[in-house]
Amino acid sequence: KKDGKCECFNDVEGVTFIGPHCEVRLKDECRQIYGEFYNDTWSVVNVTWGWGGLWKEYDRPVYMYQGGNPLINDTDVVLLIYSGDRWFGMYQPRGQFLFAQGFQKFLKAAVANYHAFWDRALTKGTIIVSDTTTKDTPVGVDFYWIGERGDQFGPYGNLYPMQIDKQTGRGVFRCTDSVPYEYIDDFQNVTEPGRRRLQTEGLFDNYLWLGGVN
Repeated sequence: KKDGKCECFNDVEGVTFIGPHCEVRLKDECRQIYGEFYNDTWSVVNVTWGWGGLWKEYDRPVYMYQGGNPLINDTDVVLLIYSGDRWFGMYQPRGQFLFAQGFQKFLKAAVANYHAFWDRALTKGTIIVSDTTTKDTPVGVDFYWIGERGDQFGPYGNLYPMQIDKQTGRGVFRCTDSVPYEYIDDFQNVTEPGRRRLQTEGLFDNYLWLGGVN
């Protein structure tokens, strides 16, 4: 096209092309991904108010936690959002209201103006961060719970590997169903920072007063 963007014809079975040059490939089997430890499920977010029917940021699909991880309350919302070179796991307690009809215009405004450091997103609502990556989905990428913060630590705080046995290069998510890790007790010390980060404040709290949500 004249604007330099490509028109993506989804004529490859089982693949959705995303991005101005159709460079990101979302395979149907990766619309739902699974964490290796708990077999927890995360799904792309289908929307009816634009963005081609799919919630995307930086030309990557946004994944929302669906269930299966005992560290996360099923009434909360955790989103895996790509932020240019990393995936951030962003948390909103009791966040199901985000998708209620009365909150749609405020959610759309937040999505349209999203940036990794918007509304103190990194320090306020982010509990998980990935290695740097240009991959199309979170699959095959190492992730970390964000622990302590302060001058002693790097820009993302003290990072605790989410991989089994703290392995490097193993990745956390896969596109196919997996068997939950057998030795859950070995992981308790690693996940403790995750529990500490599930605070009352969330990513979208600054928008709640706009929608009159308590």
